[in-house]
Amino acid sequence: MEDKSIQFITDKNGRKTHAIIPIDVYKDLLSIKSILKHTATLGSNELYTLTIKNVTATGYPSGTRSKPDFIVLRNSQAVLMETGSVPPHIQAKREEFLGDGTLALDPENNCFIFTKDVRFQSPSSAAAIVSGNVRNGLDVWINREGFSLKRSGFGLKK
Repeated sequence: MEDKSIQFITDKNGRKTHAIIPIDVYKDLLSIKSILKHTATLGSNELYTLTIKNVTATGYPSGTRSKPDFIVLRNSQAVLMETGSVPPHIQAKREEFLGDGTLALDPENNCFIFTKDVRFQSPSSAAAIVSGNVRNGLDVWINREGFSLKRSGFGLKK
């Protein structure tokens, strides 16, 4: 059943080529276009973001849904200082990344920045490097719809 308020222009073969729509429908479409314009595109991997202490990192899960690796993308940010309670292996990894140039100082934004994409063994280890403290990565990495990795079905044991 066609909406009678919408009219169509057809070509010489009778195929619809254009639609004439009411102005309120047109305005609704423009507002949807504006919303979509300000959201990240979904490529082959759905992106997740972690924002903490004025830094933002972006990445995506990789591997199995039950025990995913996590890729933090180049140009993601990490806090300058880790907390006193950060485990020694996280502190050592941050120092390794600073030493080999994986993390570089970004004085303009008062943070570190990832100079390349980095694969972590878990979303939690990625979150710990970014935030400088222990985090449950399944809870803190959030997609554009507001769902955590856990709520998106990652980390669930079969």
